Amino acid sequence: MTELAADVVLQVEDLRTHFELGRRVAKSVDGVSFSVRRGETVAVVGESGSGKSVTSLSIMRLLAPPGRIIGGRILYRRRDGSMVDIAELPEKAMRAVRGREIAMIFQEPMTSLNPLFTVGDQISEMILLHEPVGRAAARARAKRMLELVEIPAAERRLDDYPHQMSGGMRQRVMIALALACTPSLLIADEPTTALDVTIQAQILDLLRRLQAQIGMSILFVTHNLGVVAEIAHEVVVMYAGRVVEQAPVTRLFERQKHPYTRGLLACIPDASRDRGAAGERLRLNPIPGNVPNVTALPAGCSFAARCPYVVDVCTKDPGPPLVAAEVAHLSRCWRHEAL
Repeated sequence: MTELAADVVLQVEDLRTHFELGRRVAKSVDGVSFSVRRGETVAVVGESGSGKSVTSLSIMRLLAPPGRIIGGRILYRRRDGSMVDIAELPEKAMRAVRGREIAMIFQEPMTSLNPLFTVGDQISEMILLHEPVGRAAARARAKRMLELVEIPAAERRLDDYPHQMSGGMRQRVMIALALACTPSLLIADEPTTALDVTIQAQILDLLRRLQAQIGMSILFVTHNLGVVAEIAHEVVVMYAGRVVEQAPVTRLFERQKHPYTRGLLACIPDASRDRGAAGERLRLNPIPGNVPNVTALPAGCSFAARCPYVVDVCTKDPGPPLVAAEVAHLSRCWRHEAL
């Protein structure tokens, strides 16, 4: 098995996750590779349907049929220093990793939390499943976790049900639940999507501070590049199941080497940019068209039909490889040198 660099916690290599839908095959994740280093945040960004969430669910081995991993490796360094390939772990062994060493915050806390149990019971259950402690000790730790995520009156809120809490509070409970066993890697799948801007900022600030305290790595899945600028060290841009660009966050925002990334950044509203010379409001700059159906991808580059830089080779060739456009900056574009 390939040796991981000393500071790498997770390394995804050529991951392929497909959904067999009768005679059709949806290539939701098609040859994705990236790594997550200890104590750092890697953001995976892209539109809905780009394969972000399927990538995270593949790492957690939470795919529902007919989805399955058909190729690639998911190398993870465990707490004891040993290295395992998650893609090949038996389910019993995966249960010891899932929740204890790799935890996940899901998109919608109201549907992720069980409405029939109190939040204290749900956090305690996670602790009891993975730690050799009694119920009293598990409840005490659950209280400490609610305090850690800054929920006031933590002792009393342990006995609340999810519906008795606001969206921001439920998201904090999800974070407390995910961090209850101090995982090495936290996967956050759109954790701020349903929250207003103020609560969103609070959650991001909370994740940054908890990361510094616990020393965990974060794989942050989002479509919001504004959030990426706040929290990420490295950015992986996905489109139609493939990585199209990857770079450190500062470099990506300064100079994009793929038209799709450039288009995503142009979609972000900017009060100074989106007004004309006379101060009139201008239209936003959306990317035309839609993400292609992953069951019927075009012969050439998947982004060619929406790309303002398209040339003949883009529509005919099966697709450019992911190459180094600059130092530590990867791009999957025939014309990256012109960008």
